[in-house]
Amino acid sequence: MSILQKIKYLPRVLSLFEKRIILILFIIAATGGGLLLYKFYDKHREFVPASGGVYTEGLVGQPKFLNPLLSPNSDVDSDITRLVFSSLLKYNKNQELVMDLAERYEITPDQKNYIFHLKKGIMWHDGKELNADDIIFTFQNIVNPDYQSPYAPNFKDIKIEKIDQYTVKFLLPEASTSFIFENTTFGILPRHIWEKIPAKSAALAQLNLNPQGSGPFKFKEYQKNEETGEILSFTLSRNENYFDQKPYLKEIAFKFYKNSGEVIKAFNQGKIQGIGYIPFSEKNNIKKTKKINFYSPLLSRYYAIFLNYAKNNLLEDRKIRQALAYSLDRKKIVDEALSAQAEIVNSPILPYHFAFNPKVKKYPHNLKKAKEILRKSGWRKNKDKILEHKQTKKKLEISLVFPSQEEFPKIAQIIKESWEKLGVEVKLKAQDPQLISEEIIRPRNYQALLFGQLQTHDPDPYLFWHSDEREDPGLNLTSYKNKTIDELLSAARKTKNEKERKKMYFQFQDLIAKNIPAIFLYSPKYLYGVKKNIKGIELNYLISPSDRFADIENWYINVKRKFR
Repeated sequence: MSILQKIKYLPRVLSLFEKRIILILFIIAATGGGLLLYKFYDKHREFVPASGGVYTEGLVGQPKFLNPLLSPNSDVDSDITRLVFSSLLKYNKNQELVMDLAERYEITPDQKNYIFHLKKGIMWHDGKELNADDIIFTFQNIVNPDYQSPYAPNFKDIKIEKIDQYTVKFLLPEASTSFIFENTTFGILPRHIWEKIPAKSAALAQLNLNPQGSGPFKFKEYQKNEETGEILSFTLSRNENYFDQKPYLKEIAFKFYKNSGEVIKAFNQGKIQGIGYIPFSEKNNIKKTKKINFYSPLLSRYYAIFLNYAKNNLLEDRKIRQALAYSLDRKKIVDEALSAQAEIVNSPILPYHFAFNPKVKKYPHNLKKAKEILRKSGWRKNKDKILEHKQTKKKLEISLVFPSQEEFPKIAQIIKESWEKLGVEVKLKAQDPQLISEEIIRPRNYQALLFGQLQTHDPDPYLFWHSDEREDPGLNLTSYKNKTIDELLSAARKTKNEKERKKMYFQFQDLIAKNIPAIFLYSPKYLYGVKKNIKGIELNYLISPSDRFADIENWYINVKRKFR
């Protein structure tokens, strides 16, 4: 009789007690074996990002120009175009320059020719192939004065040639070490869609709210308030034909609000998952902080008071500019208006760039010294406590324009109080941020302007401080003209020698500090908040707010189990 046959007869010969013992032993063995198997499985499995999920973010403002050639002046526009459009090169989350549309590039020894070879098979969101004609078309619109692109000054006297269907060459009039860093990351437009729109009409085209690009996300829909015309929300869906790593997120939706208070309220009510920008002074208004991750990377931007002598000739007097600088309590601005989440700056080149001059002249708060400077220049207070020149009888009056949102009204008020203690009559003019470029900056319609400028990856300050850039579309916001500065800035962008460039930029900073065409205030941090269920976000250092999306392909909500 075989063993199996013997086992069949066991139930007949075993007592009830013996049967129960065997059953218990079997259950124990099965349970133990199951636990061992589970522990083995659990030890060798992991949760990994999975496709799907919708991320909704609240922004202050309205989308207007979802066109990469017109978007740089608006954070809202820049945020969306960053996701929709691709560029020749791009910056990753570590602010390293990497390939995007370009497969590779070459620079001639004289640094005057830059040749870009495009990746093949890249598709626009409508299924058409992207090629060299699109690069050339985009460039031609940038330099077309009718288009009025903010990028135009970057491409002054630069030409472009088509080598073949996937290769273009930029020809520079002179060597430029900064070209590759600053002139290759603009979004590319689809020629077959935009060529029907005259350059003069580009800003009015409906395509500005129906963007068609080649980036990781594509336009899906927007919702509009039919009575007011305001855009309420704007939704992007994942580009399933994206040429690079596809994002995990299925959709990104932006909702728009009038101010940060409304954005925070929407977050507290569960209507959005992320807050595009949080003023530090309003952080404590956010409820359920255990459910939100706060990110506060450094922002490569400085804010200053830019002085325009053409609108107030009193500002041509360097003594007055010195007194205004000394009288400002910048620490109070940082502590009270910015919740101490900013650093005082004294130069148009920020401390974390190689060209920063740590010994540049500073203007610490010293009201007594400011008063003495003006007293020696013939200024005396009249019966209204306003400074008046003893010879000309002119009153010392200044009008300050500032953006009407976030922390700027409070900063402007502190500036006003500081200057009034000196004896200056100060008029404040708040301006809608959406209109400040067109109505204030481009026509240079201000005496003093509280505004920010971006410090890009290369510290070349030519576009912001060369005297040729003082009028629209130039970006020099002051009236200051200095031949030596012009020569230094022109020479510095031509040399490959970093030591020589550094020396020239040190001299430039010394001259700016000595002559004070602008009063430098602070460099802020950027506070960003996202619910904890949104994973994969890494933010360390931002050149601009839209850089928070530099690694958007790694953001995820859904997860799946993977056996390893």
